[in-house]
Amino acid sequence: MKSIETIDNFWELTPKLAISGQPKLSELEFLADAGYQTIVNLGLNGQEYSLADEDLWAKQLGMNYISIPINFKKPQSRDFLRFLNSMNLQQNKKILVHCENNQRSSVFSVLYLIMSEQVSQLDGWNMIHEFWQPDLIWESFFYQELNNYFKIKDDLSEPEFI
Repeated sequence: MKSIETIDNFWELTPKLAISGQPKLSELEFLADAGYQTIVNLGLNGQEYSLADEDLWAKQLGMNYISIPINFKKPQSRDFLRFLNSMNLQQNKKILVHCENNQRSSVFSVLYLIMSEQVSQLDGWNMIHEFWQPDLIWESFFYQELNNYFKIKDDLSEPEFI
């Protein structure tokens, strides 16, 4: 029987967050049936692996759709900030983050989990290694984003109202 587990490289990181490679149309239907409310696509649109009109299909199935195309050879901090903002706005929803093979989505999603204090840095890095061995570009990006976060982490506390 087919289900969400048939999605390429599917992994449920938390009860509300899963990551995967590019789902097929029938797999989007499985996601909707499984209660997923938001699809975040980090893959590039219009590629051979892409699902044509994925945004329209997701919306037709009652899911939110967010596209943040990430250049695999050059991930950018501004794109990661867009991702964090999108995740924070959708945090009470069940979310699937995907890309072509679950490489971009694993790094971005694990960074999100580390920054939201749901996993440790070491556990997060080990989670990524369950899928792939990041090259120098992605390893550098991972540590750059963590370094940026830890520089300002203490300033991110709740504001005091006087």
